[in-house]
Amino acid sequence: MLISILLLTLYFQNRISNKNYLNQIETNYKKNFDNYNEFFKKELIKFYELQTIYINKNENITLELIKNDKFLKDIKIVNFEKEKISTKYTSEVLKGKSFLDIVVSQDDIFYKVIVPVKNSANIESYVAYTIDSRYFLQSVKDFDNSNGILFTRDKNKNNDVFLNKYKNSDFFNQMAIKCEEEHDKPVVNFEDGFYVKKIMSLKNFKNEDIASAIFFLDITKDKKAFISTVRESIITSIVLFILAAIIVNYFFSFLIKKINENEEELKQINKNLEEMVEKEIGHRLEVQKNALEEKEKNEQLLLQQSKLAMLGEMIGNIAHQWRQPLMQLSAILMYLDAYNEKGKLTSDKLLCKIKDGNSIIDFMSKTIEDFRNYYKPEKQKEEFLIKDSINSALFIVNSALKHANIKVNRNYSDENLSLVSFKNEFSQALLNIITNAKDVLILRAVENPSIDIDVRAENDYIEISLLDNAGGIDEEIIGKIFDPYFTTKHQSQGTGIGLYMTKMIIENNMNGNINIENSNNGAKFIIRLKV
Repeated sequence: MLISILLLTLYFQNRISNKNYLNQIETNYKKNFDNYNEFFKKELIKFYELQTIYINKNENITLELIKNDKFLKDIKIVNFEKEKISTKYTSEVLKGKSFLDIVVSQDDIFYKVIVPVKNSANIESYVAYTIDSRYFLQSVKDFDNSNGILFTRDKNKNNDVFLNKYKNSDFFNQMAIKCEEEHDKPVVNFEDGFYVKKIMSLKNFKNEDIASAIFFLDITKDKKAFISTVRESIITSIVLFILAAIIVNYFFSFLIKKINENEEELKQINKNLEEMVEKEIGHRLEVQKNALEEKEKNEQLLLQQSKLAMLGEMIGNIAHQWRQPLMQLSAILMYLDAYNEKGKLTSDKLLCKIKDGNSIIDFMSKTIEDFRNYYKPEKQKEEFLIKDSINSALFIVNSALKHANIKVNRNYSDENLSLVSFKNEFSQALLNIITNAKDVLILRAVENPSIDIDVRAENDYIEISLLDNAGGIDEEIIGKIFDPYFTTKHQSQGTGIGLYMTKMIIENNMNGNINIENSNNGAKFIIRLKV
């Protein structure tokens, strides 16, 4: 009877575990996919915004872009004055922001990236990039090895697979039908395989459903491994239970026999019971003491793990800081390629661009070295000019500031003001503040955006203030700005560690202090460092 109860219990436990396992796989897959989909669209827009800069300078470069990008099918430049028409994108373009559209044309699906082109303060034209939807499918494939199917609905509500590679594939067509029929199930079982799926609608820029997509990932190996593990666990539990039952039965038989044979010994045991209880209490107290000591060790371990997690966050921040320098390096290479194609690449231009590239690479290398040595006590201080650290920080975000038309005003009471401290860390701290100011100015679409940097000597201190005109910080959260992991940005754009690191660098490593206040125009960071 006991074995029957055990088997029944294991059966239901197995079913619940299997269901929870499949639900968790589906939840994680959909969450990761949705995050990647948003990332893909943003990066696609950013990439073609960069291409627009070169097209705006030279429209003949469009043929070269199409020839060098196998997924880019067409580039169209629409000028409102020349065309004398109002396109379906006109109202959105006049808002001044790039956006993504999805269109269906000639039995195929295309992504369109629409990028406004500004002439002074006016928007007179835009560039429309047409990208093959296979780019999205290939990107998802590279991301997590998922396969995808894009289709629309015909009048009979059947699936029309637009990409030619799937039209004659029974597997993809049947898989699409299977996924839709079992859309409520977390995992689809098809042809001896197990697949986790994601069904989604593709919407145009008006948020209308244009087409549909089904993505699915083969988890057959993971599923079979899970089943094998559960099966082994059940067999082990049964074997252990039987062994335990045999041992317990033998033990009780032996105990009863022993009690019958040794009544006198039992009386003696009763007499010594108090002593045994006292010993047991002493033993338990010792165990409790050891447990407390182990708890303290675990707390120390958790503290160390917390530090390691912070280091991991800083590594992620390095990756974020490198995006702009890498884009600048890419721009330099495209510049050289373009001038070389035209035969206008002179040795002076080549040497100039090589110098610029080496400067970017040197700063990236120094940033890595500074972060690597962040917690090492043997870091050496050096004397450096305040102006040089500010210029180094602005160099990293120079392209982004120019792209957003953000003007940076620098004022020095004395351009030769210097410090003996950690130059790279100080530059990193300034970069975090400038980057935050840039992001807020862009987010709030401030007219005539600017950042004012003022450096002056005051007695034995150097005071550096950084002021933007973005309107300031909400009084309810201004006190939390320097808290670790506090951020007002979306989780894909910020971690909340930047300003916390800035405060740590200024106050712990440079023996200074940093404060923030709201001025008439915006937020003002004030750094005071002892000379």
